[in-house]
Amino acid sequence: MQGTDTVAEPGMRDRKKARTRDSIRSAALDLFEEQGYERTTVDRICRRADVAHRTFFRYYPAKEALLFGWDFGHVVLDAFAAAPAELPLWAALEHAVTVTGGRLEEPVEHTARRRRLRRDLLDVQSVHNYALVVIDAFIEHTVTIAAGRLGVDPAEDLRPTALGAMFGGMVRRHLLVGSESGTLADWVRAYRDVLAAAG
Repeated sequence: MQGTDTVAEPGMRDRKKARTRDSIRSAALDLFEEQGYERTTVDRICRRADVAHRTFFRYYPAKEALLFGWDFGHVVLDAFAAAPAELPLWAALEHAVTVTGGRLEEPVEHTARRRRLRRDLLDVQSVHNYALVVIDAFIEHTVTIAAGRLGVDPAEDLRPTALGAMFGGMVRRHLLVGSESGTLADWVRAYRDVLAAAG
């Protein structure tokens, strides 16, 4: 019986963490919509979610992070990392965009709310600045994965950084312009066409 309990505990801990993360996020999104983003403080979010300050910061580094989620970009980058090893770099990226539908975030109930709020709040300096931090982290993760797939040092081989810059440009447009910029899949096709035309 002890073995069963030991196996069950990590699953229960993960579920509890997910519930806490969801509770904080739901409280924040509700407050953003009810009273406005700038009037919503971390204190108010903590009171609404019934969590301590230190708990909030264990899940989200800042209030702005609630507009992007804790895992922004992981969906497509995880698929990029997991693409068949024999695929060349660009083909692996296309594979990732295809198998995920070009999603940067999990397609769950709160994602549409978060995107709408994010678009409405991009003129708030702290939100805009946090978007740039998210984009930089996405680019860095892309470069790391690309370098790993190629087995190269990105300080000496420019290909991973070049791919990161291109992919990051798509994500920058997606985040800072939003729905008017086309889907991630549209951008991948456009880049492929430009590269093909360059010979």
